[in-house]
Formats: sequence, C-alpha cells, structure tokens
Amino acid sequence: MKISRIIAGIAICVSGALALTACDPPVPPEVQAVQDEMTYTCVAGEIKVRSPEYMNDIVLSWADALTYSCVDPEPTMTFITSTDPTENVDAEISSYPATCKAKETVPVAVDAGVFVYNLPDIGSLNISAEHMRGILTGSITNWDQLANDNPGYSVPSLPISVVAEADTVALKAVTDFLAEVNASPDQDLIVSGVETPNIDQYSALELGQIAIVPYSYAVTLGLYPAAVFIKLDPETQEPVIAVPDLEGIQSGASQFAITKSSSGISVQLDSSIETSAASGFEPAVPYQAVYPVNYYTCNEDSLVSKAVGRFFLRLDQQGALGGYNYAPLAENLRIEAAYLIRKGLPTPTPAPTE
Repeated sequence: MKISRIIAGIAICVSGALALTACDPPVPPEVQAVQDEMTYTCVAGEIKVRSPEYMNDIVLSWADALTYSCVDPEPTMTFITSTDPTENVDAEISSYPATCKAKETVPVAVDAGVFVYNLPDIGSLNISAEHMRGILTGSITNWDQLANDNPGYSVPSLPISVVAEADTVALKAVTDFLAEVNASPDQDLIVSGVETPNIDQYSALELGQIAIVPYSYAVTLGLYPAAVFIKLDPETQEPVIAVPDLEGIQSGASQFAITKSSSGISVQLDSSIETSAASGFEPAVPYQAVYPVNYYTCNEDSLVSKAVGRFFLRLDQQGALGGYNYAPLAENLRIEAAYLIRKGLPTPTPAPTE
C-alpha cells in the first residue's frame, strides 16, 4: 500500500486545518488519526493479548514491530501473546465475541466466509447465491447442477459431499450475504456452526467435498475458494463474479455500515453503500460475505491496552495484513476505530522537522 504518500498528503491537509485554528476545538476523527500517524502513541508498560492460534503469525509480527517502535525516546511498550482461553488477559483479538468483559471493541481486520472445494481439473469455480443456498440446505446434490454458473467449463457429474462443520462466524457471514441478496435458506441447514473448528479437517478435502471456512483458513491451507456468480455480462457474455481475494474482500468491506457507541464499533453489510477500493488495490466486484476481526480491551485500568490497539490500527500495520491472509479495514472504518480506541491516550507529538 502507498502508505507514506497517503500520510504525507493528509498531513498537509491537517497542517492547513491547524493553521487556521486559533483555539482548541474538538479534533475531527480524520484529523486525529493523521496526527497519530505522525508518530507512535506509546504508553509505558506490557500487557498480555489473547488471540486464536491461527492468527499467531500476524499477532507475533505486530508484537515484533512494536518492540522496534515504542523504544527510547518513546515510552517502552510491549505485549506478550496467549492462546489459552482460560488465562486472564488485558486484551483479545478475535472474530468471536470476547471471552472477557470487554471495555471497548473495535475492528482491526477483515475476514470472509468462503466455500472451498475439491474438484478434478477445476481450479476456478463459481457458485450463484441461489446455488449456495441449495448446497447449504441439501437441495443441490451434484456438481453438474452448477453448470450454468460456470460457462465454458465442464463441471463433472459427481455427488456433492458437504463437510458438516463450519466456522460459526464464517457461516453467519455467508447466510447474512444470502439474506442481503434475497436468497435466504428456506429450510434447515445441513451444516452446523462450530466455534473455532479444527482446521485440520479441511486440510485434505476428499474428491467432491465442499466446506464453508474463513478466507484466512483457505489461504493458510492452500484451498480453492469459490467465487460468487452474479450474472452474464450482456455485452461480452462473460460471467460477472465476485472473487474472494484481497481486492474482492476489501471492496465488500467498504460496504460496512458503521454503528458507533461510547464503548465500541460494530458493522453490518449494506449493499446499498457504494463500494470503494483502498489505495494499492484495484476496483473489484465486492465479495460480500465479510466480517470483522475485533480487538477487545479487557483491563479498564490499563492505557497500554488502548495504545496497543491504536498501534494495530496504524496505516503501516494495516498494510501488513494482506501478507497474513487478512484484508485491512476500509479507511473510513479504520479512522473511526482509531479515534475511539485512542480516547484517553496522550496526544503524540510529531518529530520536529528542519
């Protein structure tokens, strides 16, 4: 992502706005976010942050980056990680509800619910919303029933076997998407939602199997995620599809409607919101079965947990997410989250310039 260019451009606007101000009015979220980007908001201390094992790589990379950022002359701030659900922690990162009594809740990343499959000679599969519904309810039982979703491909006549367990949040993202496009399941699902399902059961899908997993699982395991077939382009007769890759997920996440409270931010997909592409991403058809990964503060007496969350929301740390199988937040959501989590923190002072 073109991080330095974005920060520099917005910083010019901030400087201009401050130059026109003769007093101390309330700072708008976008201005406060840019002021925070100019340096690190560090608070002396160390906290413990819980996250699921499958997020270890990105969380450990954040911990490592923090040790190089909040050092002299800044206050020394660090965090250690835990995956133990019974351990007392100061903060949590998860797509699930907090296990602690959360003081504050803000999104820090985006994941998605995807269908992954094992089919011979098909590395790119499309499934319409109606057929997704049929797979979930058991009315679609053979792969050749998806032929119209995949023009130009020979879809085999092969029974569909659905893995019975799906990640709870990923499954809800899929059913929420189906509701958004008026394709809600009209009968019971043949798939059950399970919190933190065993990732190993998806690592070697049998021939003809399909499963609903988080996008982060799919990339970790090297599985093929299916795209959403929307329609045929009337001019080219090429299929219009929403692909669950970083561009498609980022585009879908730009359609989050934001609800704010004094203690948190929640989001809900709203397809009426115009999509936007993040800097460094190409415009894409939005993949809409998306959901946030949240950061929860658990220790109301600790400013360190707030400052660590603010660090995760810095533009440079968001830029690292794509390398760890997650999409960064849309900029408007990132700014709102950063503004909420930084309340009560000392205002950082930009380094002097010559």
